[in-house]
Amino acid sequence: MTEKSIIATPRRLPGALAGLLRATYEVREPEGDVAAPGEFAGYAEGAEAVFATAFDDMDEGFIRDLPESVKLIASIGVGVDHIDLEAAKRRGIAVSNTPEVTTACLADTTMGLIIAACRRFREGLDIARTGEGRGMLTPETWGQRVTGRTLGIIGMGNVGKEVAKRAQGFDLKIIYTTPRPSPEIDKAYNARAVALDDLLKQADIISLHCPLKPETHHLIDGAAIEKMKPSAVIINISRGPVIDEMALIAALKSGRLFAAGLDVFETEPAPIREELYSLPNVFCLPHIASATWESRSAMAMRVLANINAYFETGAPADRVV
Repeated sequence: MTEKSIIATPRRLPGALAGLLRATYEVREPEGDVAAPGEFAGYAEGAEAVFATAFDDMDEGFIRDLPESVKLIASIGVGVDHIDLEAAKRRGIAVSNTPEVTTACLADTTMGLIIAACRRFREGLDIARTGEGRGMLTPETWGQRVTGRTLGIIGMGNVGKEVAKRAQGFDLKIIYTTPRPSPEIDKAYNARAVALDDLLKQADIISLHCPLKPETHHLIDGAAIEKMKPSAVIINISRGPVIDEMALIAALKSGRLFAAGLDVFETEPAPIREELYSLPNVFCLPHIASATWESRSAMAMRVLANINAYFETGAPADRVV
């Protein structure tokens, strides 16, 4: 063991981030891109901190097998649904994330998906690729105007609020549901808090910004979809399993819903379902809402700050548990 504190990671880090960490710490990575099953605990022996991404499934078994030396899981990204927080708590392992730094880019992506889904840009792009100069001339292929419609935001946290701010530029009427509604939110974003059922019935566009928890798994299922307008458009940049994708696919195929714009998928990290991405009324992005130079750089610096704070003070700045 070197004089440097040791950080272990289940997957190889981007060169720039690895360089930042290696300037201060000993970094242990897998030989391949991702650690083989059963490999990680071995080379993590002696490490005090583990670096994690949203694609590293750290369930109870993973955490149980961690060496006793591990006292911090520093995750890059806002969501921590890939980590069994209760198991970490039982082991006395702190968990941190990187909140806030991606908020603007996530909100920008949401607005892009709203426009793309409402205006059926996916179908227009397919026609343009044929070389056709004038397509979508018949009513069954027309899109919807975004301006002036009702936007329902499920989850009025940092991202939901930024989406509401941008939505005002499109004269969207904003309704929302959140665990802690307040008159201050209503006033600041010209919004109105409603019950979830009312939001599903009233909204023309439904945008998901809630964390993945047991109570939000398949929050949008067949029963929820039945409450929506047939002209409704659904947007998801939160977590894929918040939507029951098979129910969504059936609704999009049958015309029960107008369109969807998705950046996250129930099957991640496995491939997107072909029957979803092949639909002309679905606009898919490959989980890239935070994939900007600004967000990724800020995320890297934030996770580094959490690791530094842990080794300097015994606790990361953005502690989740």
